[in-house]
Amino acid sequence: MARAFFIPPIPHMEVPVQTLPRVLCSSEAISSPATSLTTARANGVGLLGCGTVGSGVARRLLASHPGLIRGIAVRDPHKPRDVRWDDFSSDAFDVVDDPSVRVVVECIGGLGLARELILRAIARGKDVVTANKDLIATEGPWLAAFAARTGASLRYEAAVGGAIPIVRALGGSLAGEDVFEIGGVLNGTTNFVLDAMDGGAEYADALAEAQRLGFAEQDPRSDVDGHDAAHKLAILAGLAFRRPSVSPALARRGIGGISRDDVRAGAERGLRLKLVAVARKAGDVIEAGVTPAFVPEDHPFARPRGAENVVRVVGRGCGTLVFSGAGAGGDATASSVVADVLAALEARERGVQAHEGEDLVSAPLRAPVLVRFASGSVVTSDAMPLDALEAAAGGFGHVIQSLSKGRGEVQSMIPVWRDAA
Repeated sequence: MARAFFIPPIPHMEVPVQTLPRVLCSSEAISSPATSLTTARANGVGLLGCGTVGSGVARRLLASHPGLIRGIAVRDPHKPRDVRWDDFSSDAFDVVDDPSVRVVVECIGGLGLARELILRAIARGKDVVTANKDLIATEGPWLAAFAARTGASLRYEAAVGGAIPIVRALGGSLAGEDVFEIGGVLNGTTNFVLDAMDGGAEYADALAEAQRLGFAEQDPRSDVDGHDAAHKLAILAGLAFRRPSVSPALARRGIGGISRDDVRAGAERGLRLKLVAVARKAGDVIEAGVTPAFVPEDHPFARPRGAENVVRVVGRGCGTLVFSGAGAGGDATASSVVADVLAALEARERGVQAHEGEDLVSAPLRAPVLVRFASGSVVTSDAMPLDALEAAAGGFGHVIQSLSKGRGEVQSMIPVWRDAA
């Protein structure tokens, strides 16, 4: 049967770094409220996808809340699974459309089918729970505005930090806080790799070990190139500063060019190398970006080991708050998904709110830079913008030129993290 339903146009999202695309605010998302097809008596859950995260969600709900799941959609219903369910469906649309389903849990991932199914659920006024950071980080502001118009809620605690309850904190107890800064170490794969390099491993060996242990995908580019951390930072920045925020607007550098010599140069100064993702107020703008950076050994960003994450919030009233723990993995992510499902069913909170107003204006992070030359290293006295590092390294900008005399070629340029005064 052909399916036809209204999907409002979404703006084109492929934009260069540093150019923030226009995203729709809640008053623009849809011309008139959609009619909710979710009945008042509906209280079931429809699960889309039963992979690593989805199966963890299914097992938890089946054990603690029997009868709550009304349907599970999978690509291959006959594939053996560690989930006690007798009626897997191959039609995810049927699960979304089931009148007994009030909460749709999306565990498919990606930007294709998952997006279509989430839009369909929201259009029907159904609550949506997802761990899909790729989608939320690129179209989350628009989806939240759409949900606000249809009476649905959109929840994505599991999209950032695994079991760390940072999204709920920002949307709840910190919703009225004047946040100065948010960020930290948001990607477990890169933290594992850099931690191993700190212990003496070479980059390629550390990455291979992360893949062997399941901390890194066979195609690790999303992690090591900084895309994953940028997605998470965009989500956190939008919540913290209450403005629409998307990841293509963030300056980003990955860890692919890091060597043992870089790690050693920092260690000689009492610094540890981390992939840092931070957004902070700098006058009238928000500086934001993702970059490998040296951090002091006693800094909160230096604490995560292995695949751990850490998130720090600095606010006017709350002071400094540090959240840390398992940032990835099926069990940790499933825990956050289930918490969102129960919150939706009990209507304990409205979920993530749509942010009105102008798009989040971001400038690249600025920081002093450790420049490693063939004959040693120097830390610049002036802060340099993240997006200018590659140009400075290639063209020997005026700051670098003044440092390079007698020191030979530039081997690498890595920011040195300093907290704002």
